[in-house]
Amino acid sequence: MYDQSLYKVLKNYIDSKTLNHKNKYKKWDYGYNEEYDIVVISKTGEIGEIYEIQNLKIALPKKKEVTKFDSRTFERIQLPKALSKIKTIFDWEEYPS
Repeated sequence: MYDQSLYKVLKNYIDSKTLNHKNKYKKWDYGYNEEYDIVVISKTGEIGEIYEIQNLKIALPKKKEVTKFDSRTFERIQLPKALSKIKTIFDWEEYPS
């Protein structure tokens, strides 16, 4: 039977190694990319899912990790151990960059 669908989500359209490398260094330019035949609409330089709408491939921005809270009150998030050792600005200046 005929499946009417306006769009398709393309899995593995771009090699995962290439995608991760370019996302890591934020090398995706906004606009049309001739090499992969996609339109990048992400201004951050990272792409997530790739949709195909009538043979037009569109790369959406990568989703950011958002912290969800259960209550309406402020909850402290644990700091990394390296940052918890820094107490003053002098400790920060001695910390290797």
